[in-house]
Amino acid sequence: MRLKDKVAVVTGAGSGLGRAISVKLAAEGCRVAIADISLKNAEETVQVIKNAGGDAAAFVADITNEEQVQKLFAEVAGTWGKIDLLYNNAGISPVGTIETTSFADFQKVIAIDLYSIFLGSKYVIPYMKKNHGGCIINTVGTFGFKPIPNKLGYACAKAGAMSVTRSVAIDMARDNIRCNAICPGFVDTPLNKDFTGEEREQFLKNYQPMELKIKAEDIADTAVFLATEDAKAITGQGIVIDGGTEACLYY
Repeated sequence: MRLKDKVAVVTGAGSGLGRAISVKLAAEGCRVAIADISLKNAEETVQVIKNAGGDAAAFVADITNEEQVQKLFAEVAGTWGKIDLLYNNAGISPVGTIETTSFADFQKVIAIDLYSIFLGSKYVIPYMKKNHGGCIINTVGTFGFKPIPNKLGYACAKAGAMSVTRSVAIDMARDNIRCNAICPGFVDTPLNKDFTGEEREQFLKNYQPMELKIKAEDIADTAVFLATEDAKAITGQGIVIDGGTEACLYY
Protein backbone atom coordinates (compact mmCIF):
# COMPACT_ATOMS: atom_id res chain seq x y z
CA MET A 1 0.00 0.00 0.00
CA ARG A 2 2.68 2.47 -1.07
CA LEU A 3 0.11 5.08 -2.12
CA LYS A 4 -2.36 4.75 0.73
CA ASP A 5 -4.85 7.65 0.92
CA LYS A 6 -3.45 9.35 -2.17
CA VAL A 7 -5.91 10.64 -4.78
CA ALA A 8 -5.14 10.00 -8.44
CA VAL A 9 -6.79 11.09 -11.69
CA VAL A 10 -6.21 8.85 -14.71
CA THR A 11 -7.44 9.96 -18.14
CA GLY A 12 -8.47 7.46 -20.77
CA ALA A 13 -8.97 5.05 -17.90
CA GLY A 14 -11.99 3.27 -19.33
CA SER A 15 -9.95 0.59 -21.08
CA GLY A 16 -6.51 -0.67 -22.02
CA LEU A 17 -3.46 0.92 -20.48
CA GLY A 18 -5.49 3.46 -18.50
CA ARG A 19 -7.53 0.71 -16.87
CA ALA A 20 -4.44 -1.34 -16.00
CA ILE A 21 -2.75 1.69 -14.45
CA SER A 22 -5.87 2.58 -12.46
CA VAL A 23 -6.20 -0.95 -11.09
CA LYS A 24 -2.54 -0.99 -9.98
CA LEU A 25 -2.81 2.43 -8.34
CA ALA A 26 -5.93 1.35 -6.46
CA ALA A 27 -4.20 -1.83 -5.31
CA GLU A 28 -1.52 0.40 -3.75
CA GLY A 29 -4.13 2.31 -1.75
CA CYS A 30 -4.98 5.17 -4.14
CA ARG A 31 -8.45 6.56 -4.51
CA VAL A 32 -8.71 6.71 -8.29
CA ALA A 33 -10.78 9.08 -10.42
CA ILE A 34 -11.52 7.16 -13.60
CA ALA A 35 -11.78 9.84 -16.29
CA ASP A 36 -12.97 8.85 -19.75
CA ILE A 37 -15.09 10.22 -22.55
CA SER A 38 -17.25 7.07 -22.20
CA LEU A 39 -19.21 6.79 -18.95
CA LYS A 40 -19.89 3.11 -19.62
CA ASN A 41 -16.18 2.30 -19.95
CA ALA A 42 -15.30 4.39 -16.91
CA GLU A 43 -17.91 2.63 -14.79
CA GLU A 44 -16.60 -0.77 -15.90
CA THR A 45 -13.13 0.16 -14.65
CA VAL A 46 -14.59 1.40 -11.38
CA GLN A 47 -16.34 -1.93 -10.93
CA VAL A 48 -13.12 -3.87 -11.53
CA ILE A 49 -11.40 -1.80 -8.82
CA LYS A 50 -14.27 -2.08 -6.34
CA ASN A 51 -14.51 -5.83 -6.88
CA ALA A 52 -10.86 -6.01 -5.77
CA GLY A 53 -11.58 -3.93 -2.67
CA GLY A 54 -10.31 -0.60 -4.00
CA ASP A 55 -11.85 2.88 -4.09
CA ALA A 56 -12.70 4.58 -7.38
CA ALA A 57 -15.30 6.79 -9.03
CA ALA A 58 -16.19 7.50 -12.66
CA PHE A 59 -15.94 10.94 -14.24
CA VAL A 60 -16.80 11.90 -17.82
CA ALA A 61 -14.58 14.44 -19.55
CA ASP A 62 -13.37 15.42 -23.00
CA ILE A 63 -9.72 16.07 -22.15
CA THR A 64 -9.32 18.41 -25.14
CA ASN A 65 -11.99 20.76 -23.75
CA GLU A 66 -10.61 23.37 -21.35
CA GLU A 67 -13.83 23.84 -19.38
CA GLN A 68 -14.39 20.10 -19.00
CA VAL A 69 -10.83 19.58 -17.74
CA GLN A 70 -11.29 22.30 -15.13
CA LYS A 71 -14.64 20.80 -14.12
CA LEU A 72 -13.10 17.33 -13.82
CA PHE A 73 -10.49 18.42 -11.28
CA ALA A 74 -13.01 20.47 -9.32
CA GLU A 75 -15.30 17.43 -9.07
CA VAL A 76 -12.48 15.10 -8.03
CA ALA A 77 -11.25 17.54 -5.36
CA GLY A 78 -14.85 17.98 -4.21
CA THR A 79 -15.20 14.20 -3.87
CA TRP A 80 -11.95 13.41 -2.06
CA GLY A 81 -10.64 16.77 -0.92
CA LYS A 82 -7.37 16.81 -2.88
CA ILE A 83 -5.44 15.57 -5.92
CA ASP A 84 -1.99 14.02 -5.50
CA LEU A 85 -1.41 12.37 -8.87
CA LEU A 86 -2.41 12.98 -12.47
CA TYR A 87 -1.75 10.37 -15.13
CA ASN A 88 -2.30 11.88 -18.59
CA ASN A 89 -2.90 8.67 -20.49
CA ALA A 90 -5.65 9.31 -23.05
CA GLY A 91 -4.47 9.31 -26.64
CA ILE A 92 -4.87 8.08 -30.20
CA SER A 93 -2.32 6.61 -32.60
CA PRO A 94 -3.25 7.33 -36.24
CA VAL A 95 -1.12 6.49 -39.25
CA GLY A 96 -0.22 8.83 -42.11
CA THR A 97 2.57 10.65 -43.92
CA ILE A 98 2.76 14.40 -44.65
CA GLU A 99 0.96 13.63 -47.92
CA THR A 100 -1.77 11.36 -46.59
CA THR A 101 -2.54 13.13 -43.30
CA SER A 102 -5.31 15.71 -43.61
CA PHE A 103 -5.05 18.93 -41.64
CA ALA A 104 -8.18 17.95 -39.71
CA ASP A 105 -6.63 14.62 -38.69
CA PHE A 106 -3.38 16.35 -37.75
CA GLN A 107 -5.29 18.79 -35.55
CA LYS A 108 -7.18 15.92 -33.92
CA VAL A 109 -4.09 13.97 -32.85
CA ILE A 110 -2.35 17.13 -31.64
CA ALA A 111 -5.43 18.00 -29.56
CA ILE A 112 -5.84 14.56 -27.98
CA ASP A 113 -2.18 13.60 -27.54
CA LEU A 114 -0.60 17.01 -26.81
CA TYR A 115 -3.10 19.74 -25.90
CA SER A 116 -4.70 17.43 -23.34
CA ILE A 117 -1.37 17.08 -21.51
CA PHE A 118 -0.98 20.84 -21.43
CA LEU A 119 -4.53 21.32 -20.14
CA GLY A 120 -4.34 18.54 -17.59
CA SER A 121 -1.03 19.73 -16.19
CA LYS A 122 -2.04 23.38 -16.16
CA TYR A 123 -5.25 22.89 -14.24
CA VAL A 124 -4.15 20.17 -11.80
CA ILE A 125 -1.10 22.08 -10.56
CA PRO A 126 -3.06 24.52 -8.33
CA TYR A 127 -4.53 21.54 -6.44
CA MET A 128 -1.08 20.01 -6.05
CA LYS A 129 0.34 23.28 -4.76
CA LYS A 130 -2.29 23.25 -2.02
CA ASN A 131 -0.91 19.83 -0.98
CA HIS A 132 2.68 21.13 -1.14
CA GLY A 133 3.51 18.70 -3.92
CA GLY A 134 2.31 16.14 -6.38
CA CYS A 135 3.17 13.93 -9.32
CA ILE A 136 2.25 14.13 -13.01
CA ILE A 137 2.93 11.24 -15.38
CA ASN A 138 2.33 11.41 -19.13
CA THR A 139 2.11 8.63 -21.69
CA VAL A 140 4.62 9.55 -24.40
CA GLY A 141 5.37 6.88 -27.00
CA THR A 142 8.89 6.20 -28.22
CA PHE A 143 8.06 7.73 -31.59
CA GLY A 144 8.36 11.09 -29.88
CA PHE A 145 12.09 10.37 -29.67
CA LYS A 146 12.58 8.50 -32.93
CA PRO A 147 9.79 8.70 -35.52
CA ILE A 148 9.09 5.84 -37.90
CA PRO A 149 7.46 6.02 -41.35
CA ASN A 150 3.76 6.70 -41.69
CA LYS A 151 3.25 8.15 -38.17
CA LEU A 152 3.70 11.90 -38.78
CA GLY A 153 0.91 13.32 -36.60
CA TYR A 154 1.44 10.89 -33.73
CA ALA A 155 5.22 11.44 -33.68
CA CYS A 156 4.78 15.24 -33.69
CA ALA A 157 2.26 15.14 -30.85
CA LYS A 158 4.42 12.85 -28.72
CA ALA A 159 7.57 14.91 -29.30
CA GLY A 160 5.62 17.91 -28.06
CA ALA A 161 4.29 15.95 -25.10
CA MET A 162 7.84 15.06 -24.06
CA SER A 163 8.81 18.71 -24.26
CA VAL A 164 5.85 19.71 -22.08
CA THR A 165 6.87 17.00 -19.60
CA ARG A 166 10.37 18.43 -19.25
CA SER A 167 9.20 22.03 -19.04
CA VAL A 168 6.65 21.26 -16.33
CA ALA A 169 9.32 19.34 -14.40
CA ILE A 170 11.71 22.31 -14.54
CA ASP A 171 9.15 24.98 -13.74
CA MET A 172 7.43 23.12 -10.91
CA ALA A 173 10.45 21.50 -9.22
CA ARG A 174 10.62 24.05 -6.39
CA ASP A 175 6.94 23.40 -5.69
CA ASN A 176 7.71 19.72 -5.08
CA ILE A 177 5.74 18.71 -8.17
CA ARG A 178 7.43 16.03 -10.26
CA CYS A 179 6.59 15.37 -13.91
CA ASN A 180 7.76 12.36 -15.89
CA ALA A 181 6.79 10.45 -19.00
CA ILE A 182 6.37 6.76 -19.64
CA CYS A 183 7.27 5.79 -23.20
CA PRO A 184 5.85 2.37 -24.09
CA GLY A 185 6.86 0.38 -27.12
CA PHE A 186 4.38 -2.08 -28.59
CA VAL A 187 1.92 -3.06 -25.86
CA ASP A 188 -1.05 -5.36 -26.25
CA THR A 189 -3.89 -2.86 -25.72
CA PRO A 190 -7.00 -1.73 -27.67
CA LEU A 191 -4.89 1.10 -29.15
CA ASN A 192 -3.00 -1.59 -31.11
CA LYS A 193 -5.99 -3.79 -31.84
CA ASP A 194 -5.33 -3.75 -35.60
CA PHE A 195 -1.67 -4.75 -35.20
CA THR A 196 -1.98 -8.48 -34.63
CA GLY A 197 -1.13 -11.86 -36.09
CA GLU A 198 1.81 -12.33 -38.43
CA GLU A 199 2.49 -8.58 -38.74
CA ARG A 200 2.89 -8.25 -34.99
CA GLU A 201 5.07 -11.35 -34.70
CA GLN A 202 7.32 -10.09 -37.51
CA PHE A 203 7.70 -6.73 -35.77
CA LEU A 204 8.67 -8.36 -32.48
CA LYS A 205 11.12 -10.66 -34.25
CA ASN A 206 12.81 -7.97 -36.35
CA TYR A 207 12.75 -4.84 -34.20
CA GLN A 208 12.37 -5.68 -30.51
CA PRO A 209 15.56 -7.17 -29.03
CA MET A 210 13.84 -8.80 -26.03
CA GLU A 211 11.68 -11.85 -26.68
CA LEU A 212 8.78 -10.85 -24.49
CA LYS A 213 5.38 -9.41 -25.16
CA ILE A 214 5.00 -6.26 -23.10
CA LYS A 215 1.71 -6.08 -21.24
CA ALA A 216 -0.25 -3.13 -19.90
CA GLU A 217 0.56 -4.35 -16.39
CA ASP A 218 4.27 -3.85 -17.09
CA ILE A 219 3.61 -0.18 -17.83
CA ALA A 220 1.39 0.10 -14.76
CA ASP A 221 4.16 -1.21 -12.52
CA THR A 222 6.43 1.61 -13.68
CA ALA A 223 3.64 4.15 -13.16
CA VAL A 224 3.25 3.04 -9.55
CA PHE A 225 7.00 3.33 -8.99
CA LEU A 226 7.11 6.87 -10.41
CA ALA A 227 4.19 7.87 -8.18
CA THR A 228 5.86 6.70 -4.96
CA GLU A 229 8.54 8.20 -2.74
CA ASP A 230 10.95 5.66 -4.21
CA ALA A 231 11.10 7.95 -7.27
CA LYS A 232 11.31 11.24 -5.34
CA ALA A 233 14.50 12.32 -7.16
CA ILE A 234 13.21 11.51 -10.65
CA THR A 235 11.65 14.32 -12.68
CA GLY A 236 11.72 15.49 -16.28
CA GLN A 237 12.50 12.02 -17.57
CA GLY A 238 11.10 9.78 -20.28
CA ILE A 239 11.13 6.18 -19.05
CA VAL A 240 11.21 3.89 -22.09
CA ILE A 241 9.54 0.47 -21.73
CA ASP A 242 9.93 -1.23 -25.08
CA GLY A 243 12.13 -4.29 -24.76
CA GLY A 244 15.12 -2.39 -26.15
CA THR A 245 13.56 -1.32 -29.45
CA GLU A 246 14.26 2.40 -29.19
CA ALA A 247 17.87 1.73 -28.15
CA CYS A 248 18.73 0.15 -31.47
CA LEU A 249 18.47 1.24 -35.08
CA TYR A 250 15.16 -0.45 -35.78
CA TYR A 251 14.42 0.97 -39.21
